[in-house]
Amino acid sequence: MSPYLYVIATVLAVIPTAIIFKICTEKIKENPDRKERVQTMFFVGVALAELIPIILIVFGFIHMQQVEAIEELFIPGILILILMGFATFFMFLQRTFDVEKEMKNFMNTFAMIGVTLSSAIPIISIVSLMMMLPN
Repeated sequence: MSPYLYVIATVLAVIPTAIIFKICTEKIKENPDRKERVQTMFFVGVALAELIPIILIVFGFIHMQQVEAIEELFIPGILILILMGFATFFMFLQRTFDVEKEMKNFMNTFAMIGVTLSSAIPIISIVSLMMMLPN
């Protein structure tokens, strides 16, 4: 199976998670009293956003084949790492922009949760690419 299947899974996981994170941080900034409810909505949104990527990962595992040369995995691996870096940078940027002083700790924790959730599929994709390495 093509290693680009894992890139597609990563794109379909990272971009929606970043968008959901952005929406939730805006809601928290507007009304800090509802932060627990918004955080719950974030978890549900991320779970729904990762359904298709998880199916793609399973499909990739089922049809996994070793590649002929390691060079076939360079571009997919780099794309996955770039997407993972984008999500991390984006979420850490959102936590610092226009946040009240008393909300800083919560936003730092929320950003760490967001980075962790957005990094799950890319890490699985990188491991999958490593499993495709030639002997």
